[in-house]
Amino acid sequence: MKKTDMIIVGCGLSGLFAACVAASRGKKVQILSYGAGTLAIAGGIVDLLGYGDDGKFCANPLVGIDKIAAQHPYQKVGGSAVVKRAITEFLEIAKSCGYPYLGTPEENVWVPTAIGNFKPSCLVPKSMDAKALLASKKILVVGFDTMKDFYAHMVVKNFTKRLGESRTISEHIVALNFEYGKDLRDINAMDVARWLETPEGQASFISQVKDKVDADTAIVLPPVLGLEPNYEVYDKLHQALGCSIVEVSSIPPAVTGLRLDKMLRAYAKKHSVQIIEKARVVGAEIVDGRCEAVITEGFDRKRKFYADQFIIATGGVYGGGLKTFIGQMKEPILNIDIEVPRVQTQWSHKKLFDNQKQIFAQYGVSVDETLAPLSAGKKVASNVKVIGRSLSGYDFCYEKSGNGVALTTAYKAVAAFCEED
Repeated sequence: MKKTDMIIVGCGLSGLFAACVAASRGKKVQILSYGAGTLAIAGGIVDLLGYGDDGKFCANPLVGIDKIAAQHPYQKVGGSAVVKRAITEFLEIAKSCGYPYLGTPEENVWVPTAIGNFKPSCLVPKSMDAKALLASKKILVVGFDTMKDFYAHMVVKNFTKRLGESRTISEHIVALNFEYGKDLRDINAMDVARWLETPEGQASFISQVKDKVDADTAIVLPPVLGLEPNYEVYDKLHQALGCSIVEVSSIPPAVTGLRLDKMLRAYAKKHSVQIIEKARVVGAEIVDGRCEAVITEGFDRKRKFYADQFIIATGGVYGGGLKTFIGQMKEPILNIDIEVPRVQTQWSHKKLFDNQKQIFAQYGVSVDETLAPLSAGKKVASNVKVIGRSLSGYDFCYEKSGNGVALTTAYKAVAAFCEED
């Protein structure tokens, strides 16, 4: 029977970050991954807390975190002090990988979106520096002629409503002239990012934009400055054009999320983390209050993976980490029944986007202060932690807290295991 120190189920942000933290502390870690993980569609930025329980904007996320309800994951793990330690470790990892992030947990910044609105966030890649945008006298919104899902005219219109009194805001469309042209399929952000990684793509972009910018200009464009977790494309274009360049927060496929995924995977593998793909975990073997193994199921057989410690990072309903039925919700690996109303209409407010947290968004696995899962108030297994979107007590969409909770609970789970060793 092969056994490792720690098994992490799930390869999203919380699972990958937990693996990085654990491996950096000397643990032998395996990740069991089924699917690409939500980073493939996420924006690659870290929201900590944009809005408190009262719906008011939090200028300082750490101050807001210490005021939220006791059942929130942030409060469960120890509040702002633990959040700050988690974010510090994330920033150190990003810097060591050559893909440093901007920001601090003490300040929210307003990040531009793909439709020209702004959302609060905390940590962003250097290429998404909203402060550089807001400091510029001129804004040039750059679109691409065959690319879908980014409409420069809409961004200009909404920017003008919010910023136009003090700035000149205009639009420019770059011709891609891809070999396969306009007739075969739509072009997305990943295609453009690959193009801008080539010398020919960079030269074409620079030649089409250079005479429309000066030192007072900020270029705003979709996240297309390369697929790799570095700033090579950003730096080359910035140097050649001599002005600020700002990527927006975008809808999937999110190139910035892909970069973050690549960064964490590279760090994990450098620290000897084994990532096992296509491993669908369907259950756990729990004996005398301890998890001995998790069970995977493929087309041909079931397998057991043994470890001393386990972290469940499988996400919420969307990611398959929670299963829903009429009047029921369940965490399938540990077989935990989650308490929900039997009447489905009681799961939500009448308006999906309301000025309050959605009821269904707060359903999830209950845990103690070490993130050990609870069922009917009793610990399910002493050597298991649950992290990320599977947890109860928060509405990440309303609060703008999703990736912050992912990083913080991942850090806390590993720290708790290290203290227990």
